[in-house]
Amino acid sequence: MPSMIVHDRRLKGATPTWYTFVMQVTATTGIRHIVSTVARRARERRKLDRLHILCHGFEANWNLSDSSCVADAHGGFGLQLGREGLTLFNVRQVAQWQGLVDLIVLFACATADTYAPNRGTWGDGRRFCGELALWSGARVIAARDTQTYHCWDDGSQPIDFGAWEGPVYEFSPADPEGTRVLDPSPYRVQRDRASAA
Repeated sequence: MPSMIVHDRRLKGATPTWYTFVMQVTATTGIRHIVSTVARRARERRKLDRLHILCHGFEANWNLSDSSCVADAHGGFGLQLGREGLTLFNVRQVAQWQGLVDLIVLFACATADTYAPNRGTWGDGRRFCGELALWSGARVIAARDTQTYHCWDDGSQPIDFGAWEGPVYEFSPADPEGTRVLDPSPYRVQRDRASAA
């Protein structure tokens, strides 16, 4: 089962390598380059069974409906992936993945979060995930809440996200609104041979 991981190195920790393709990106890597590299690698194997993206999720304390700040930060503003990030403003670029990726799992904080006043705005995380599914043609797995993970400072072990925090949703071209996943445990980072099976 061909698989690929894209790890934005601003997410501290060693990159898991039990994937067919491993891509590390930085704050200087353009999103077009990331998207086209994933498409090229997928074509090499006809299709990727899964694409795992490890990065920070954008969170902010904004209420976009009345242009105010609120006490608590909320997610839903996209992914800190490469130079530009991946947001509602540029998510259509993943149309290159149509027919090439079956499943995208987002290991990032609060990607599927939608703070009620931000519903329908560019800070609507569930809308972002639904658009990602529609443009890519893939199923998308994402969490609503901030995620915790463990990393080893000496780099001896790859990032370990452990169990998901909070509700996890699956989005697809047929269901861009998303449906809660009752058992998200099968969606995990491939840290070793057993988890890559």
